[in-house]
Amino acid sequence: MKDVNKPLVDRFFDRGVSGDFGLPTEFKYDVPKNDVQIFMLSPEVALSAEMLVRSKSFKMPSLAELHMPYPHTVIEYPLTEDIRKLRHNGTIDGIVEITRIGAYIREISEGVFTCLPYWEFIDGRIQHSFFTFLFGMGAVGALKISLSSNVNGDGAVDANIIPCTSFLKAAVKAGVTPDRLQHILQAPETGQHIREAASEIPCLMFASYLLLSCKSGVGRTKIPARVPPKGMKLGGKKQKAYSASSYTLLHLEEIESVTTEGVVSHRLDISAHYVRGHFKQRKSGIYWWNSFVRGNGEPRKREAYLVKETA
Repeated sequence: MKDVNKPLVDRFFDRGVSGDFGLPTEFKYDVPKNDVQIFMLSPEVALSAEMLVRSKSFKMPSLAELHMPYPHTVIEYPLTEDIRKLRHNGTIDGIVEITRIGAYIREISEGVFTCLPYWEFIDGRIQHSFFTFLFGMGAVGALKISLSSNVNGDGAVDANIIPCTSFLKAAVKAGVTPDRLQHILQAPETGQHIREAASEIPCLMFASYLLLSCKSGVGRTKIPARVPPKGMKLGGKKQKAYSASSYTLLHLEEIESVTTEGVVSHRLDISAHYVRGHFKQRKSGIYWWNSFVRGNGEPRKREAYLVKETA
């Protein structure tokens, strides 16, 4: 069975042991499968998030303002052609195109979070960051960086970078010496890996949070878990391919329709003169600016919805 609508995080759990970093790592040590709540953004909502994080008015919420819907939250979305055009690329290391991205975000306490980004390549391979980004508290010996959606660094949020749990466990089990571990962590390719992972966080963790908080314009559809029918006997690989976790799909109600299986399509009644709605950030909060019709035809009413009050 095709896994088009299967959460990307499921593929990491299905894979089990991986040797991506030269060590046998297990994703289960990084993400608690039975605790995570998964949110998937539709192509239009994902594009809105990417546009929002690039807008001149965008300001990342402070850590004190950031409140994930669950202590263990996963956010994922596809890198569509429109998003790749917006980014001017869709590549890792400038070579291999990526098709989906996601992040596991854990809210440890108020204002304290960890974020573990991951992605899927166009050739079907998957990889997660072997660094966890820690926000809101210090970590002895950790590399410190500042994340910002603005080139000038305005509104930056500081993070500490620490090796993910699965990597550390694998290193200990393999008997990697401290010097060898330090050499791995300081390698040039490791720095590139960190930059690629860090570049996804402003949108995955901060802009997406604002969309999760949106009360109007963005619809939510619960997609149930997929399990094999009773009586169907499947081997291990087919069992994993057939199964999928439940998730909440965020979509733009006015232009997207969703099936009970999570298939998203554009509504057929949308005018060719449709102008995309988008989010605007003002000092008083985040607003959804409704779409409208340009040119021939009766313009649709344009409204703004308050998403979140800010002090």
